[in-house]
Amino acid sequence: MKGCSWCSLPPCKRAWKMYVAMALGVAVVLVAALSTMLCQLAVGSAMVGNSSAELAQLEEVLAITNRSLAEARGQWEGCRKQLGVLEGKVPELEQALTKITQLQEENGALKVEVSQQQEQLRDLQSHRDKLELQNELLQKQLQDMRSQHSGGNRLPAVSLSLLALLLPRMLLL
Repeated sequence: MKGCSWCSLPPCKRAWKMYVAMALGVAVVLVAALSTMLCQLAVGSAMVGNSSAELAQLEEVLAITNRSLAEARGQWEGCRKQLGVLEGKVPELEQALTKITQLQEENGALKVEVSQQQEQLRDLQSHRDKLELQNELLQKQLQDMRSQHSGGNRLPAVSLSLLALLLPRMLLL
């Protein structure tokens, strides 16, 4: 039911209003019954006279009405206490909702940060793979040069120059 003010109320307020309406309804019915009986008694007394049987009946109705009224008051007080308890929990629930919202925001920020770090890790791994490949190529070139120049004084000079080229790259790993 859209627009129904009853349906839009929180359950605790709906229950409270229902108990109030029920207590008022019982009180109205009892007052109406009592006033009807009083009128009948007054008419009957005027016509027949004041009899003790009618007075006893009126006292019985009054006692029933008082018990019903006391019961309605007890229900009323119970509803008020329950409403007080529920109202007391509202700030706690609002704080929990605020904390949940904050944690969701932090979670989103952490997900973005993890994603960025994963991307950075992929970039670093790619760079490392390229350097390893370059290192392997240089080592192969070095071996090829050693095998080509197996004799003479030239090999140590070439080997030292290649080693000088490889050393800074190896340190980057």
